[in-house]
Order: sequence, then C-alpha cells, then structure tokens
Amino acid sequence: MRDIEKVVKRFREAGLKITPQRLSIFNLLQRNRTHPSADDIYREVLKVHPSISFTTVYKTLQTLRDMGELQELSINPERSHFDPDMSEHAHTFCRSCKQIGDLEIAPETHLLKLPNVPDSFEVHSVQVHAVGLCGECR
Repeated sequence: MRDIEKVVKRFREAGLKITPQRLSIFNLLQRNRTHPSADDIYREVLKVHPSISFTTVYKTLQTLRDMGELQELSINPERSHFDPDMSEHAHTFCRSCKQIGDLEIAPETHLLKLPNVPDSFEVHSVQVHAVGLCGECR
C-alpha cells in the first residue's frame, strides 16, 4: 500500500469519508507484512475502536483492493488474506500452520509477461504461490 496520505487523497477523490476507523485500518496495513485476513484486521482495529463493525473493515479492504492499493490473496481455502505489498512477488503457504510468506522473484522473471497468453488478453495481475510445509511444521 502506498503512503497513507495518498490513500486518503484517493478515498476523498472517490467521495469516501476518512474516519478514525479507516485511518486505523490504513495504519495497520501499512506496517503489516503478515498477510492478515479480514478477521485478523478486525480484531486488531477492535482494540482501538470497540464500536467498529466487521462490515466496515471488510468494505474498506474491498475498496482498497478495487483501488489497487491492496492484493487479496486466495491462497488459504478457508479465508482470503490481504497483502499491502503491491510489488511483483509470489507467496508461500504452509498447509499445517496456515502461515503465508513472501517469496522473492528474480528480477529477470516477470509475472505479468506470461508465455502463451494471447495478444488480445491484457494481464493485470498474476498470483503465484508455493504450497507445502514451513520449516517449523516439517
């Protein structure tokens, strides 16, 4: 996710209010590298804003995703997770502990330039993930 001031500006330009709850969500995401689920984010923001609803958290995450500020990861079959890192990278997923990690990709590998994709198809994003067992669960 870009810096918070730019996200706030985009929300305002879209006619969306900037509430203390939304600012808490933005702050939590900006410093987060754990690929949290909506439930994880809700539980953290709830500590600061006891009246926040899960719907507010979920709609804010969907808006950030739709604006291209956040990736929604569908690695875990039980729930979606969110990644504020919009750089080109892949992920690891441990089947046992359900941890998601970042997997760096060599600079010469470009995920958006896939072979055999028809010229008429414009690729906007690609999700690559390795599924297995992390070192602790092995």
